[in-house]
Amino acid sequence: MTSLNIQLWELIETHKMPDDAAGKPFIEQLMAENRISLDTATTAITEYKKFMYLCATRPARNVPSKAVDLVWHLHMQHSRDYWEVFCRTLGKPVHHTPGGEGSQHLSDYKATIKAYKRLFGEPPKGIWKQTSKFGAVISLLFLMLVLVFLAASVAQGDDPVFNTLWIGVVFALGVATLNGLTPKGEFTLVFESNDTFGDDNAGDCSAGDCGGCGD
Repeated sequence: MTSLNIQLWELIETHKMPDDAAGKPFIEQLMAENRISLDTATTAITEYKKFMYLCATRPARNVPSKAVDLVWHLHMQHSRDYWEVFCRTLGKPVHHTPGGEGSQHLSDYKATIKAYKRLFGEPPKGIWKQTSKFGAVISLLFLMLVLVFLAASVAQGDDPVFNTLWIGVVFALGVATLNGLTPKGEFTLVFESNDTFGDDNAGDCSAGDCGGCGD
């Protein structure tokens, strides 16, 4: 799978997500069930449809993010629309299998992200978490070394220019490190308080609790 099937994608993208029995639109159901904003819900549904395109066209096992998995679960509750309409659009029944564990599940998740990027580009980080903590940890260690050096330098002299310079360096590194360790530094979406998709594990399915589809 190296290119997007435009016709199939347009059918999936334009699929009308089902209202509930009271006539409440799907997006409002998603917002109410997970306490998320309209922008977050809109993006999550779009990402769900992209994931289902992968399920329809990629023979390997595809693993969703937690946010995408929540949309999937809600859609499957509308069984008639999911099985009789949506899966017919996909061209095959797409079953939700229980989450895996260990390195194979993580490998499947990474392969899903890789296939996604080939077709759709970089995923939004608030739905598909990609940020690595490695860079932030290195920055934090470096910051600690600088603090030790600064403390030793201050103890050995009282040059105000030197001390001010190092305090500025430490402050800048601290801001950069905190930005990398907080959701503000990770996510491209703006989340409401208590947003299910906005927590630290919003898009991370490496723990094996998101299920999957495919062979």
